[in-house]
Amino acid sequence: MISMRSNTLKRIISIIVTILMATTIGALFTPVISQSTSYPQPEGSIVVMPSPGIVWQDNFNPWSAPALPGGMIWLIYEPLALVNYLNGQIIPWLATNWSWTTAYIYVNKSGMISKIPTRALIIHLRQGVYFSNGDPFNATAVWYTIALEQAYPQLGYLAGDVANMSIINPYTLEIVFKPNVGPITLYTVLEQFVVDPNQWGKIFPVEQLPNGTFVGLNKTGNPYTYPNTDPIGTGPYMLYSFSPQEIVLVANPHYWMPGEPRIKYLLYPSYPSNVQADTALNNGQITWGGIFEPDIQQDFVAKNPQYYHYYFAPGDPVMLTLNDLKWPLSDPILRQAISLAINRTAIYYLGEYGYEPPAETPLPLPPQQLSMLNSTVLQLAEQYSPPDGNVTAALQLLESHGYHLNAQGQLVAPNGTVIPPLTIITVAGWTDWDADLTLIAQQLKQIGLTVEVETPPFTVWFSDMESGNYYMGIMWDLITGPTPIQEFEGYLYNYWNSPGNVTPIGNSTYFDLERLNLSIVSPSFENLIQWGWNNFSINQTAYENIINKLALLWIKYMPSIALVYGALWYEYVNDTVTGWPTPQNYYWPAPPYTGLPSTPLPVVLALHLVNQSVPEPWWYYTSQVPQSWYTSNNPFVYQPTSTTTTSSTTTTTSTTTSTTTTTSTAVLTQTSTTTVTTTSTTTSISTITTTVTTTSSNTLLYVAIAVVIIIIVIAAVVLALRRK
Repeated sequence: MISMRSNTLKRIISIIVTILMATTIGALFTPVISQSTSYPQPEGSIVVMPSPGIVWQDNFNPWSAPALPGGMIWLIYEPLALVNYLNGQIIPWLATNWSWTTAYIYVNKSGMISKIPTRALIIHLRQGVYFSNGDPFNATAVWYTIALEQAYPQLGYLAGDVANMSIINPYTLEIVFKPNVGPITLYTVLEQFVVDPNQWGKIFPVEQLPNGTFVGLNKTGNPYTYPNTDPIGTGPYMLYSFSPQEIVLVANPHYWMPGEPRIKYLLYPSYPSNVQADTALNNGQITWGGIFEPDIQQDFVAKNPQYYHYYFAPGDPVMLTLNDLKWPLSDPILRQAISLAINRTAIYYLGEYGYEPPAETPLPLPPQQLSMLNSTVLQLAEQYSPPDGNVTAALQLLESHGYHLNAQGQLVAPNGTVIPPLTIITVAGWTDWDADLTLIAQQLKQIGLTVEVETPPFTVWFSDMESGNYYMGIMWDLITGPTPIQEFEGYLYNYWNSPGNVTPIGNSTYFDLERLNLSIVSPSFENLIQWGWNNFSINQTAYENIINKLALLWIKYMPSIALVYGALWYEYVNDTVTGWPTPQNYYWPAPPYTGLPSTPLPVVLALHLVNQSVPEPWWYYTSQVPQSWYTSNNPFVYQPTSTTTTSSTTTTTSTTTSTTTTTSTAVLTQTSTTTVTTTSTTTSISTITTTVTTTSSNTLLYVAIAVVIIIIVIAAVVLALRRK
């Protein structure tokens, strides 16, 4: 019995020892194993979904990165000022203030040198700003960016507008414009992003000749097609890692606003369509979205009404673009009939689920700008945009110009040719626009047009639209701005120089979509555009008269057709992240996908956001990021010259030509006067290492204590057995 009892006790002792040792060893090694096998989303991060249906491409060229959401580009690069196109608000940014002045240029006319007056803009730049690689931002950077656009006009923006530039001092420069450039160009200047001349200038050097002409010295390269995989900007974020499925941006340690940005990582996943993106949004996997969802109240908000929110503010029209260089759409009568036949109410309810109301006119103007039209022009415009469509009026218009329907219900042109099937395209996976295409095809069938729906991938669609390889397609409004002249000019004139243009005829739009050369159709058209630009801020009555004349030209030639007023898709989750725009305080347009020229930039919103659950400084969380996220050519950890730096700036009062600037500057100044102490990344890594070492030492101490306890237990059991 003693022997059996002894063996039993020995087994019990063995089990106890095994459990204690396993527990101790597990406690020692479990953290190491878990850290090497899984990587949770880093603290201090949010997931951003600007637009589904796009596989990210490793190209961060700010002039030509169609496979990246625009909002991402404009968080890396920054403009001279921020312009809210909905209300005209201007916030000084890389520029602190600016003023117009008179300048002169010399022109050789038939051997005679003439001195011609023109406009010049003096720009004063913000000091203490650096690019993400540490290069200083100054007047040279602005000079180079604008000079590059003059040397390579396919880049657009200010291309072809600048007669001369001169650097007055390191933070002041003068831009002298050509005589035909009006004061409204100020918006284009302020929205001009700035690139690092040390990066781009090595590949595309630019020389300014004594006569002011800018010459690109790289005769074989093209900055528009340059695949920039290492973006360097002054923005609040910088590239952290890239893959076709996810892009990660990280807070820029050089950013000029002390303590900003407070959201440390922006994760941009790629979803193939709205369906997958909506699922992720409804499951709480997206923090900041710009996604269309059919029943967002039920599928998203109802799942967590305390924290899940959305607001779809009205914006610019969604446009049906028509290729007027391809027959039969080259006939403006057919284009007018198409506008008459479309049932916009059906698109509103069936395609857009009641989120985007019918456009009141076929014009490219948001509802906020229709008040500039007189009653006669507005009434005529509304006649060509009947909410429920007017098939009878469309057929009467066509028949009065020689069209007719044959026995099979096909539309026959005046020359006796049956109109062949036409294609209409948009992006695969944009489910609302895909549904809109089907509705439009059904509606145009009633006037004898056979329309075939095509939904290619984003990159194919964008390339086809840009190059003119299409008949009809749905697209956002080309050029937006706080005044109607910009919307009209973007479609009807060649001021924007069409980046990547491959069609020499007309060259009339930013993306080279309509290419309608109205300077031939109406010789006075170019003068109207020019007068509109010149009178924008000088003579309001003359300016409104020009806008009404341009609206009449639009109705007559119908280069593009407004369908519905596009909702500014915007969803947000505020369980830990606060500072979002709300319907009650919509302080800035909120979608994360904005960023095309003249559209609101998401940087204002990004700098308002605060993650309440992350009290530590942002550099602390570098320890929680997978090593695979680091990029060899753009390492995240910046090694400063000192371990601790104190940053303080003084208050700067900025005045501009805008009446809204004073308020905006005050907000910015309040942020800029904050004094902060930032511990460098080197110091933080040392601190983290010390913490890890201390943790390891504590673990070893626990192991030693456990071993002692095991020995005591064994000794006690052995002693008890011997006594028995």
